[in-house]
Amino acid sequence: MRIEWTFAMNQPWTLDRVLDFVDIANRYSCQIYVGTQGKMLNAKGLLGIVSLSLSLGAQSSIVLQVDGTDAQEAFDQVSIYLQGGEYVRPEMFSRSL
Repeated sequence: MRIEWTFAMNQPWTLDRVLDFVDIANRYSCQIYVGTQGKMLNAKGLLGIVSLSLSLGAQSSIVLQVDGTDAQEAFDQVSIYLQGGEYVRPEMFSRSL
């Protein structure tokens, strides 16, 4: 299944948002690409998404392409996040007191 959609960006891409976005994208086996003006980048690559976030400037929209077996689930989660949804990063290390 292939899905393509253009999203209006209602929040700036801070470093935390970039890290969260890449983390969400890496949870799925399908291919996920984002970009603007025909230049698409792998959403699972941190450096590419950091570069995209810095180049957006006043750009108010990005294109999301999702293709693969779990594309619908990935699209649902990524699109919720791109539209301003909250994301709680899973704990990577257990804390002991």
